[in-house]
Amino acid sequence: MPTITEHKKCVCVEFGNTNNNKYWEYTLYNDGTAMTAFGRIGVTRTENTPPQAKALKKWAEKTRASNKPDKRYTEIKAVDTGSSSSSNSTAVKSAALKDIARKQIKSTNPLTQELIDYCAKVNVHQIMKQSGGKITFDASSAQFKTPLGVIAPDQVADARNLLVKISDFVSDNDFTNRKFAPALNSYLRLIPHDVGMSKISPKLIFPNSQTVIAENDLLDGLETSFIDVTTKPKKKTTKKKDNTPQIFNVELKHVTDKKILTYIKNLYQKTRKSMHQSNSLSVHAVYTVKIAIMASAFEKYGATLPDIRQLWHGTKASNLLSILKGGLIIPSSSSGHVTGRLYGDGVYASSISTKALNYATNFWGSGGSTDRTFMFLLDMAMGKTHIAGRGWGSYPMRGTNSTWAKGGQSGVINDEMIVYRLDQINLTHLIEFRQRR
Repeated sequence: MPTITEHKKCVCVEFGNTNNNKYWEYTLYNDGTAMTAFGRIGVTRTENTPPQAKALKKWAEKTRASNKPDKRYTEIKAVDTGSSSSSNSTAVKSAALKDIARKQIKSTNPLTQELIDYCAKVNVHQIMKQSGGKITFDASSAQFKTPLGVIAPDQVADARNLLVKISDFVSDNDFTNRKFAPALNSYLRLIPHDVGMSKISPKLIFPNSQTVIAENDLLDGLETSFIDVTTKPKKKTTKKKDNTPQIFNVELKHVTDKKILTYIKNLYQKTRKSMHQSNSLSVHAVYTVKIAIMASAFEKYGATLPDIRQLWHGTKASNLLSILKGGLIIPSSSSGHVTGRLYGDGVYASSISTKALNYATNFWGSGGSTDRTFMFLLDMAMGKTHIAGRGWGSYPMRGTNSTWAKGGQSGVINDEMIVYRLDQINLTHLIEFRQRR
């Protein structure tokens, strides 16, 4: 049986002048034969067996830089784990994402295991829904896949850079800008969506900032769930080989201690405000959290600073798995998909519980709520603090470790605290909220 010597894929995505959403690929074999395939992404596939020279010539024609934008194909790097065409791919042990999380997140309590299952489920659901079904989850390999292969981390990184550009056009309502459509087309070559078969205006794909926020959540979920298929297997031992890469290094424990529960419930009650939509929620369950990478970094730096405060940080349920994987991140404020970045690029928290909880209910983004809502309690090392004024400024201020936007004084209604280094924060508790009955 011939073996594959080379395999390449390219796509042509263009919306506006037409509705191109197609692919072309070739495979070369060591016996001198070749196979080509083409069609509409995720819809049709036609295969041919031309001579290798003809297949290579066709590739050169389709990817030629001088082609018109609506006819130009670009190579994609999606990893194909379904065949031997990817010479550097390594088979991943069959395991659903939730099984990997269950195995690697340190916990034995049934309630905590159920929470882990929920985090994986809501993450998968959000990604599949946002892509219109063009991105699916393969439970046997724990991978998100497009019709053209697995979406790899570098592909997500490229897509995120393009989403920043798209977001700027959307937030400025600048859909006629000549750079908008090319950025959108390039983005959809990396992250496929179901856009139908008819001609469609690019504006309808990302009509407002809410759709960009949802798309950013999709990218967060993809980064969380990717299991690197090129990860080298562990060295052989006498035990049964496990090729599953280490993804989580977290301790998550359900709290039953009445003193701790009472303390957190009282802290929430004392700092809630009726003006916030989330005021109708009450504490349902509390979990202690120890994310190794965060705890270690905080101990080395944050814990050495003065003024360590216990604050609240709300997050969407679909982001939980990402946070448990690697801790919080500092997103760039250069695009409209980021909310709450008035005081620069940093981690934002609040001493007002319902202020932070509103971010978990999508109040600040696309609206709506979920049946299960979550918020973190964290330690934030403020160090030397700058108290923000009412006007615009450049943050962080030189010589300071943090910014404090005081409610009623700094042009905001409720307190916000911001640090600009990840090693100044440490998540300590995850609290689940439900509607009061």
